[in-house]
Amino acid sequence: MCARFTLAVPDFATLLAMLEPSSGAGRTARSIAADPEMAARFRPRFNIAPATVHPVLRARDGRRALVAATWGFVARFARGGAGPSLLANARAESARAKPTFREAFAARRCVVPADGFYEWTGPKGARRPTWFHPAEGGLLRLAGLYQPAKDPGTGEPDVRFTILTTEANADVAPIHDRMPVLLGPGDVDLWLGLDEGADADRAEALLRPAPRGALAARAVSPRVNSVAHDDPALLQELAAEAAAPRAAAPKAGGTLPLFDLDGGARPAVPSGRTSRR
Repeated sequence: MCARFTLAVPDFATLLAMLEPSSGAGRTARSIAADPEMAARFRPRFNIAPATVHPVLRARDGRRALVAATWGFVARFARGGAGPSLLANARAESARAKPTFREAFAARRCVVPADGFYEWTGPKGARRPTWFHPAEGGLLRLAGLYQPAKDPGTGEPDVRFTILTTEANADVAPIHDRMPVLLGPGDVDLWLGLDEGADADRAEALLRPAPRGALAARAVSPRVNSVAHDDPALLQELAAEAAAPRAAAPKAGGTLPLFDLDGGARPAVPSGRTSRR
């Protein structure tokens, strides 16, 4: 699963530079198209949750384009007559065939830039976050899908994205059995459909766990458990004896802190929707 991630790049120009395709044999560098309004709103983020608007890389007019999108496909049918729920993740093993995702897999693949993601251990009310980030620094390029949609609250046009997950590699497995699909820099244009001969079969072949050693792990502040907190101190390393926060009762309604979107500022994401991805 991937329920929270970070993108602490200091400014939008740096992000664009990090996402530019490298030139080389048989490859022509293409500048990335980007929305100036999105550039003006950009800031480093340390606790990105479902329902957050985030830049994603997609193909448009034969080049890479960085567009604003909201994290989470809107489920067509919510259980028990509840309001819309968000599908923050899609299983890589079934996304190509599953009705919810198959059209996006065929024609609307995207890359979600990040520089780390969180996973949790521990009992309810005492969740302990671990931050996984590139062992050598730099960006993570998470494989994603996007869809055009309408904002369920306003009815305005929106773009939604979901993150593909796969089996955990050796770096993540001690904490969780799933992880985001990580693309290499040279795989981005193939995933986006920009490479000559790119197709769904070749794209699907990219959906595998990252190599051992690609990620480093760090026990970090339990303040991550609430999305009200979004600051650099979240990434401070904790000593092992300090990593477990005091147990606390779950919030009313049974929502775990991991999925608490704080006071209705954004729609809550039911834990059952993301924990199985």
